[in-house]
Amino acid sequence: MSILNTITVSLFAVIFLVAIFTVLREEEFAKAAAVAVVALCFFGLYYSLFGERAGSVSKGEYYATQCQLIETNIDNGLFQPNTNKLKCGDVIENVTIDEYQQAIQAYQDSGD
Repeated sequence: MSILNTITVSLFAVIFLVAIFTVLREEEFAKAAAVAVVALCFFGLYYSLFGERAGSVSKGEYYATQCQLIETNIDNGLFQPNTNKLKCGDVIENVTIDEYQQAIQAYQDSGD
């Protein structure tokens, strides 16, 4: 899980806990708002944990079946991540090494 996903999941968990404590209050508007927040938190948690994986599987399938790896570990300077150069049909794509490896791993783990 990437750092961004970890932060997102943590944020949704905190919001979820605040909403649960709000539900315990007696005010009707607060309860309705808290229920809406809880529903949004569940949706956000689900998407944060599983939504990106579906996109990674399709990217991994695309990279594995439609692309040819031309160059690996291209240095882009101090503040940019290293990339892989892929030839996908007539198009040259530069993909960060982490993104490429995560997509290929997700595709291989999916069993397709």
